[in-house]
Amino acid sequence: MLSEAWVWHGGNDLRLEPWTVPDPGPGQVLLAVRAAGICSTDLHVLDGGVAFAKPPHVMGHEGAGEVIALGEGAPAALLGSRVAVDTVIGCGHCRFCLSGRKHLCPSVQEIGQTIPGMWARHCVLPVDNLVSIGQTVSFAAATQMETLHCVLGGVDKLQLLVGERALVLGCGITGILFASLLKLNGASRVVLTGTRQHRLEMARRFGADRVINVSEEDLVTTLAGERFDVVVETTGRRESILQAGRLAEAGGRVLLFGIPAGGRAEIDVMDAIWREVRYLPTGNAPQVWPRLAELVTSRQVDLEPLVDCRLPFERLDEAVRLARTGHDRCVKVVVETPLHPG
Repeated sequence: MLSEAWVWHGGNDLRLEPWTVPDPGPGQVLLAVRAAGICSTDLHVLDGGVAFAKPPHVMGHEGAGEVIALGEGAPAALLGSRVAVDTVIGCGHCRFCLSGRKHLCPSVQEIGQTIPGMWARHCVLPVDNLVSIGQTVSFAAATQMETLHCVLGGVDKLQLLVGERALVLGCGITGILFASLLKLNGASRVVLTGTRQHRLEMARRFGADRVINVSEEDLVTTLAGERFDVVVETTGRRESILQAGRLAEAGGRVLLFGIPAGGRAEIDVMDAIWREVRYLPTGNAPQVWPRLAELVTSRQVDLEPLVDCRLPFERLDEAVRLARTGHDRCVKVVVETPLHPG
């Protein structure tokens, strides 16, 4: 069928163009995309920092919508359902896929990264990648289940003990969600840092016990020697990654979530060895989706307040610019579209 999509042609060249969407094949559905998020990873792609995404390409790995057509073998009950999307597609039979870690599959594909994504009015998806959101979650909020699943996977890797203290470096949407999930998982104290006051205040509402505006205060001086059982680095800034280890308690853990420019950063290896500080990289975590759906639909984690900048689909290029420059105005930028005829 003929639809429309924002096609990336390299650099910051995004164009709204006619887009031919194939009929859903066996085990697939056709999704009418109702909302799509602009992620920091998307900005890395546009800047040439992600090698596996090649133009011309339809991006978009944060999305939600309605199932409007079924391929052979797709359950009839899916027609008309409201869903979010798990974007990782594995081969289904390697040791990683069979152990719930399909993101490590040698043949892994990712919707919006290596195959066409959801910066489009329609998208063909595997049945196995659909996550029901019922009627209680808006499409715009459901786009952020993709972000939340990465955060939940990171918290799992920390193996947090009840009563441990946590420091989150960065006040983007991931930092705010880390504060929320760390508190839900038993952290006795969560401190969060950042430079945007409105985001810091939102982090308080999501569970942070203390917020520090590092554009106004020196972090080390303000902490006055305090160290933390876990430190979560979300900014990707090289200075922040280096500092994270030094702010961890002896025997503590540092979760590496932020992506540094150029993909490289420095850590203090001698300090890590001497004080036995463990560094844990984290990214996708497809095994957490069933738990995640329950967290969101039960409102244990309320994603609605985070999506504070919404534009129509036709203005996606403007939404991308806003995601780059509107940090003082927006936590999360999402584009929305009504159900497209046909």
